[in-house]
Amino acid sequence: MNKFQEIGFYKEYYQNGKFVGCVTNVEKDREKIGFYGKQSETLENDLIVNKKKLKKGSVIETMIYPLCGKEKK
Repeated sequence: MNKFQEIGFYKEYYQNGKFVGCVTNVEKDREKIGFYGKQSETLENDLIVNKKKLKKGSVIETMIYPLCGKEKK
């Protein structure tokens, strides 16, 4: 049970086990969030995250986390 209102999600990107960056306000694309929802993806297009370019065909890992707002009463 979450005691904070969810106002969206953000996705973290990892390449070769190292944190690359994150993107905010993304759609929830999996049931499990956090470390247990970690997924490997192969990029179909080039992706720029925090001024770093990830090339097409790279294998990356992603995790999704909720953005929390006000405390629920």
